[in-house]
Amino acid sequence: MASWRNYFLDIYLIVRAIIQGYYHLYFEIRSSIRPLEDPLTRKNEYAVITGGNRGIGWETAKILAESGMKVIIGCRDGPSREQLFKSIQEAKLPSGSIEWINLDMSSMDSVRSFAQAILDKDVPISLLINNAGKGSSPYSETADGFESLFATNYLGHFLLAHLLMPRLLAAGKPGQSARIVNVSSKAQALGWFNINDLQSKSFYNPMYAYSRSKLALIMFTKILDEHLSRNNKSVKPYAVHPGIIYTSIWDSYWLTHYVYRATGFLFKAS
Repeated sequence: MASWRNYFLDIYLIVRAIIQGYYHLYFEIRSSIRPLEDPLTRKNEYAVITGGNRGIGWETAKILAESGMKVIIGCRDGPSREQLFKSIQEAKLPSGSIEWINLDMSSMDSVRSFAQAILDKDVPISLLINNAGKGSSPYSETADGFESLFATNYLGHFLLAHLLMPRLLAAGKPGQSARIVNVSSKAQALGWFNINDLQSKSFYNPMYAYSRSKLALIMFTKILDEHLSRNNKSVKPYAVHPGIIYTSIWDSYWLTHYVYRATGFLFKAS
């Protein structure tokens, strides 16, 4: 019985994803990006970005570095780090404007080490952008025993935000709050929670797992905002849908891959 139930859930998710995907794409096509009228000037401020070595994360890091901010990027050692250093060299950014620290968002020990390295610098953090993410993929578990998409896209960022909160509070001032930006997605509309099966043991669908992780980020953002506002703290969290933009995540699952192949000419580019 469970196998038939899971089969119908798979079909339901695919149909709903196609309908909602084209619905959101229609509005994306009709929207436009409004450039900033004045360039950003954020000298002597620090920003932290996870997964800032490519795509949306890198484009964000580059603009922040050009604005005068000191940007700390967390990504994995190896090819990701090499890609980051190559991009920094090609962008000809000011010396010392970007710093790399090793980070694997799927490992809670790595997240703690990354956060501690930042805390040891003893500098206020004006901006934390939780950008790193993993696209839809077959079921796997992390070394900590968590479902990998839930761990990478949500649990790691949940932990990082709490660990860096002292430095965010130090940077925030009345009228000029420090910010936490959680990069979510309109794909969250496909997600739901079975509180008794957070590790997706009874039902797993790659698209559902991705959507659920993004839904968790939004729920976390809302609860954190309520808590900080209630206690008059100058830190403001946001959950952001970046738009329908082509990144490597679109190639991680067969359905999104073919959607991009069919309609990718309508997508925004990072």
